[in-house]
Amino acid sequence: MFLNNRYQYLLLGLCFLKPRSIIEIGLAQGVRAYQMVQFALKYNSNVKYTGYDVFDTKNDQWHKLVGNGKKVSSKAEIKKQLNKLTTNIELIEGMTANTLWTKKNKADFVWLDGDHRLESIRQDYEALKESKVIVFDDYYTNEEHNGFHINEYGCNKIIEKFDKDEILISSKTKKFPNVRIVFWSKNVSLINELKNFLSDKEKIKSYLSL
Repeated sequence: MFLNNRYQYLLLGLCFLKPRSIIEIGLAQGVRAYQMVQFALKYNSNVKYTGYDVFDTKNDQWHKLVGNGKKVSSKAEIKKQLNKLTTNIELIEGMTANTLWTKKNKADFVWLDGDHRLESIRQDYEALKESKVIVFDDYYTNEEHNGFHINEYGCNKIIEKFDKDEILISSKTKKFPNVRIVFWSKNVSLINELKNFLSDKEKIKSYLSL
C-alpha cells in the first residue's frame, strides 16, 4: 500500500501515539504544525505545541546552504494560523544552536525537520533525546537527494548508530519515494506497537479518512 507522501506517516504516527506535547524543529509555512496540532486535539483537549525556526529572518542563500527548499513564513503569520486551533503554543525564533542546544527540551512527540545539515540534525537530536518519540525527516535511501549527500546532509548517519529495535523507517511513498521519515524511541515496545499499527492496511485506511 503506497501512501501519497511521507507526511501521511508522520500524522498516522501522531494519531497512534496521541501526544499531549509536540515539538517541531523547522516550520517553513506552518503546514505540518497546523496538521499536527489539529490531529492531536482530537485525542487531547490541552495540547502544548512548541516550534523552533528562523522563520523569515534568513535569506535565500542561507536556506540553500542548509538544504531548505520550501518557502518560509514569518513567526507572526504562523502564530495567527495556529491560534485558530489553540493558544497553548510557543514559537521560538532563532538558530537552534542558540535556542535549543544549550536549553534542552523534550515532548511526547518531536518532528525534526529544520537545518538539513548532518551535524545540525545531530545536535538537535541530542538536545531532544529525552523525548518519548522523535521523528526524523530526510532519510535518503539512495544516499543523496537533490545533490545533498548523506555524508553531509540528512539523518542517515545518525539513524545507523541506533539499535534497530528503536527505529521504524517509513515505507516508500508516491511522492519522493527515496526520501523517508524515521521514528525513534528508547521505548522498544512502543516502536513495535507502531510497526504493527502501520502494517495494518485497514487501520491505516480508517485513520486516513479522519
